[in-house]
Amino acid sequence: MSLIRWNPAEDWLDFPFDFRIPSFIQNFNRPRMDVSETEKEVIATAEVPGIDKNNIEINIQDNILEIKGQTAGKEERNRQSYYLSERYYGAFHRRIVLPAEVDADKATATFENGVLTIRMPKVQPDKPRGRRIPIQ
Repeated sequence: MSLIRWNPAEDWLDFPFDFRIPSFIQNFNRPRMDVSETEKEVIATAEVPGIDKNNIEINIQDNILEIKGQTAGKEERNRQSYYLSERYYGAFHRRIVLPAEVDADKATATFENGVLTIRMPKVQPDKPRGRRIPIQ
């Protein structure tokens, strides 16, 4: 039997939660989202608390929903007087591939209590342009 040297760095990668440093830091600069689908539309909701709706930009292009914006602290941040500081200040950016083709021209967005809701009607496919070909 041979001995295998234990490497704690490898065990860190198998940690049961997604707490690895790169992904943990990335989650601070992107809003948490839910994307759902009905028969007629795709609905995306994003948590963007404490942000003015004028600082949020929404784009839909090539079936990709993009939300970006900016949040900034209003007062001068003096690190020496903080006991705990967990809030994120700065730019955020999120891109989601939509589950269905949507009509970007008819999409609407509402913002209430820090939750951004984007409703995007699905493009209704034309009737299939094929036909059955009989075998002779």
